[in-house]
Amino acid sequence: MILRRARWRLTLGFTAVQVLTYAAFALGVYAFVTATFDFDGVEDGGSAPTAEAGFATLRTALLVAFAGLLLVAPLSSWILAGVAMRPVAAALAAQRRFVDDASHELRTPLTAIQAQLEMALLRPRSVAEYRAASEAALAATHTLGAIANDLLAASEDAGERSDTSFVAVGDAVESARALLRRPERVTVGVTGRPTVEASAAALQRVLLNVLVNACRYSGDDTLVGVRVFARGRWAVVEVEDHGIGMTPAEVRHAFDRFWQADPSRGGEGSGLGLSIVRDIVISLRGRVSISSRPGAGTTVRLRLPLSRSSHDRLRSVKATADSV
Repeated sequence: MILRRARWRLTLGFTAVQVLTYAAFALGVYAFVTATFDFDGVEDGGSAPTAEAGFATLRTALLVAFAGLLLVAPLSSWILAGVAMRPVAAALAAQRRFVDDASHELRTPLTAIQAQLEMALLRPRSVAEYRAASEAALAATHTLGAIANDLLAASEDAGERSDTSFVAVGDAVESARALLRRPERVTVGVTGRPTVEASAAALQRVLLNVLVNACRYSGDDTLVGVRVFARGRWAVVEVEDHGIGMTPAEVRHAFDRFWQADPSRGGEGSGLGLSIVRDIVISLRGRVSISSRPGAGTTVRLRLPLSRSSHDRLRSVKATADSV
């Protein structure tokens, strides 16, 4: 209903602009023709009736064109308004889906907290039972906080952050690795020193989300390998695990907000991690892709534009190697 009203307003506005523009143009043309016409010369030559007939024809033509515009302008304005409203409608639909999905995800931990507290108050319980209920409620609040943080990150635009700087990708990987519960599970190999222009915090979030996902869906004793190198004008980060992998259908949905694979196959999560990764990488003018096979593991590949200094240094090294 809101979009339809907005489209009608746009239609009326576009129609008014077209009609007023044509009216001003027609009046200007008629005024110019009549003002610059040499009436004295026509009267001396006896062609005044012919001139008046020409003016009458011009007036008629302008009026007919105006009437035609009154018929065509509303239709063309309606079409133009529809085209103009298309991105707005898409954004509104995406916002509604996001709110619906977020409400669903937030409802789950809230329901768990409510259930634990109600059970604790239903009858007198032992200290151990109260402790178990409190721990379950606390775990649910942690989940709730994680979802809230992910929602906040999903609403940010890393490309418009003011804390942009030159970041060494290898250092960013090490910083993200240090935040893991078991950083020893991740091995890092860095070739050269590729540098990108980005928000260090946003880049760290991207890398941390990818590493957490890789560790979550791998066995506790398996290693996750990270390679960092430069290729062409890109800084490339490849994160490879040897976990449960994904089917082609799951890979297609991996970047959808709140989408998760079969929960029985892995750990918990909000379903926002890879969606946030994609949004931040795109805002940094980069690319992200996934290759995976069920039972064989998954590789997430990030490509970010090299900073100009890093790109120039790479070209210089390559030119030196070619000359040798």
